[in-house]
Amino acid sequence: MAENMNTKQPLICIGREYGSGGREIAEKLAEKLGIPCYDKLLIHKAAEKSGYTEHFLTQNEEQPFSIGSLLTGNPFADTVSMAHAFYPESQMAFDAERHAIQDIAQNGGGVFVGRCASSILSDRDDMLSVFIYANEDSKIKRVMARNQTDEITAKKRIQKVDRMRKRYFDFYADTHWGESESYDMMLSSSQFGIDGCVELILQCLELRNKHTEQQ
Repeated sequence: MAENMNTKQPLICIGREYGSGGREIAEKLAEKLGIPCYDKLLIHKAAEKSGYTEHFLTQNEEQPFSIGSLLTGNPFADTVSMAHAFYPESQMAFDAERHAIQDIAQNGGGVFVGRCASSILSDRDDMLSVFIYANEDSKIKRVMARNQTDEITAKKRIQKVDRMRKRYFDFYADTHWGESESYDMMLSSSQFGIDGCVELILQCLELRNKHTEQQ
């Protein structure tokens, strides 16, 4: 199907609930289209562009901005300490990844996983934003299998990660995480499966390309 696409490489942003299989969908979609999937690869690109280490970005990315970080520190701290108090590591990581996302979008296509990419690229009419969700049972089973953990631990992990993702997205975006106003399409991996979601996104890309050509 990718061969029939517009020759211009597509930009696709995948938001996802934890345990929904969103990352796997993004990877398979990128493979079908023959374009990069920017998940861990984005960390590498952001490190190259910003000068931060990949370890620093991995530890601080997709972390909700904490107002508490603005209130910490001694009022007589040195300039460097104060700078970190008012410009925390999570903000540094976000800025580094934001610049990388914008640079990649300007110079080619790709599938972006999370990291508020749909909001960062919201001014581009060639970007398709998708949110992947799933019912609780399927998410718990996937997290249990992937992390080799029990049901209670998996459920708590899902709740914690999704809570952090929502706080992160809602802080940096003008819209809200997991709500229809923030995306072009929302798909249930419980209903359609991983491969089904990939095929539906590909079909949506074709329909959008046809609609764009008719305008």
